[in-house]
Amino acid sequence: MKRADRIKRYFSTVVLVCLLTTIRLSAQNGINTPYSRYGLGVLTDGSTASSKAMGGIGTGMRIANTINLHNPASYSSVDTLTFLADMGMSFQHGNFREKGFKVNARNTTVDYMAMQFRILPKVGLTAAFVPFSNVGYNFSSTTVIDRNDREILTRTDQYYGTGGVREFKGGLGWAATGWLSVGMNTAFVTGDLSHYVIDSYSDVQIKSRPLTYSADLRGVKIDLGAQTTMPLKEGRLVLGATWSPATTPDCDAMRIELEGDTIKYGADGAFSMPHLFSAGFSYAAEKLIFGADVSYQTWSDAAFFESKYGVNSVKASAGVLYCPDISDKNLFRHSTYRAGISYRQPYYKIDGYNGPTEYSVSAGISIPFALAYDSRSFLHISGQLVRVQPGTEGTITENYFRLNVGLSFMERWFRKIQAD
Repeated sequence: MKRADRIKRYFSTVVLVCLLTTIRLSAQNGINTPYSRYGLGVLTDGSTASSKAMGGIGTGMRIANTINLHNPASYSSVDTLTFLADMGMSFQHGNFREKGFKVNARNTTVDYMAMQFRILPKVGLTAAFVPFSNVGYNFSSTTVIDRNDREILTRTDQYYGTGGVREFKGGLGWAATGWLSVGMNTAFVTGDLSHYVIDSYSDVQIKSRPLTYSADLRGVKIDLGAQTTMPLKEGRLVLGATWSPATTPDCDAMRIELEGDTIKYGADGAFSMPHLFSAGFSYAAEKLIFGADVSYQTWSDAAFFESKYGVNSVKASAGVLYCPDISDKNLFRHSTYRAGISYRQPYYKIDGYNGPTEYSVSAGISIPFALAYDSRSFLHISGQLVRVQPGTEGTITENYFRLNVGLSFMERWFRKIQAD
């Protein structure tokens, strides 16, 4: 097969897989937690599979020919001859505990799909699909309303929710100078949130009054980023920063009761998304890279169905990467090993108390495999232990084991082969 045909076939296969997987799975929330009932749901970290193994860091990460969705300034690190495609999924086992009761659940989520290549000598382009948040829960609670000698009257409330918010983004990164890069993402934000409350009584003569809360969001979100690279005597230091301005998407939101009573929320203020600020660094030596990120989100100004119960949130992450010998033909010495930790504060309140705090620790390996003599790609596998600690006693504690799997493809484009 000719080289041009092989590239065309390879590119078409990658794009087809991305499209089919997106169509089939992007609408699936892939989670099952009652905490997704609040705000915009459970927030994702927007990380690639390799970044997840390092605690989700990326603001100050700048690795050539690696897609970093955290900072658009990093897009300029892709070289002129390279096309990158990256996709990842997570498989998780969850354990939920409350007042001595335990429940297990298994879920699958699509984490991201992205591609990157250079369009000008100092400009890299990235296009990606990234979920912003997920909603998925189904639980019930029973309350005793009245008690007498003959019977006990109870009410059971069934809570059910689906949906989430997604980003389809495109961005440019420009190496303005030898030490400074800047970048910008423009993301089309779309979301559908559905929450249902169905009440039933032990006395069947009492009529149920189910409630439905639904919202359809559409809007545009901007991400701005910068990175500066400082060569050191041994290695280099990269400092990075990003800012995502707050935005209020257009929204069709309503509350519907059984009798048909409908409350329509204002299209311009039913939901809003906060400012996001982040700063980070990475230090790269010959075989080792380590770094850390801190981000801050202004959720106290955000609205959810026109209600404001958000709280400003901080997330901190740190991670390390080690590659024994990138030139060694031994598979395990050429592989890359990663580990990381992260901490995230809640971004909403539940009945006046802060929501759950999330802690996680992760570790993984990136294994290279060759698709062709001039192409090198990686299989990324990492395990992640996550604890979701409630903000008040008597609420649910969640523990997860999450298996993150990603594939990153690197294809050399436009390379001229000289025959002797």
